[in-house]
Amino acid sequence: MKGLNKPFQKFWAHDKSLTVLFFILIVQIFIAIPLGQKTAAGRIIFSVFYISLLSAGMVFLVKNTTVRIVLIVLVASLTVLSSDIFFASASLGILDNSVAIIYCILLSWIVLLRTFSEGRITIHRIMGSIVVYLLISLMFTTIYHTVYLITGDDAFKGFSSFDRKEFMYFSLTSLTTMGYGDLLPAAAFARSMANLEALIGQLYPAILIARLVSMEFESSKDAKGK
Repeated sequence: MKGLNKPFQKFWAHDKSLTVLFFILIVQIFIAIPLGQKTAAGRIIFSVFYISLLSAGMVFLVKNTTVRIVLIVLVASLTVLSSDIFFASASLGILDNSVAIIYCILLSWIVLLRTFSEGRITIHRIMGSIVVYLLISLMFTTIYHTVYLITGDDAFKGFSSFDRKEFMYFSLTSLTTMGYGDLLPAAAFARSMANLEALIGQLYPAILIARLVSMEFESSKDAKGK
């Protein structure tokens, strides 16, 4: 794992990594998930990539030994739970989704640490804040899928296949508060999560992203002044 993560540690060392991660997530969210990862090999490639990205980021940015131990346990869990690629079941899916939610939270934390680390605010760091925004949509996609696995078809209305791409679409429309009305949460917890995502979707860009943009503008102005 150490040798495998060396390129990823170099990846995290530069602000440009945040822009690269932004485009990777764009491909994942708007191409890979909607079109479907048809083969087990495709899903394994994405899993290995994100696991390596997370573990390298944790090692690079976090010096606490306890957190690193947690990282090892998480990576091991993700590796074991990737078996749902071959053996699908509701219980395994719920467990897999739980780890995926933790994954999104940890990766968001790493990206925010990198975004607000010492140094001048650049366009790449603004991209980092957008990466977290996209990770929020992925996290809620997984939450909705988990609610479906626990509650069943009655948890949502308007879904045709209950495929992950439908949950991704519903998550993005909730996060951006577009609310087309074609897909609706029916279960109480699903409604609460949709409301929470919409609230985050409104406050996060208005507070954090807008603040970063103003800081980047001030940094650029000071640099030109010098």
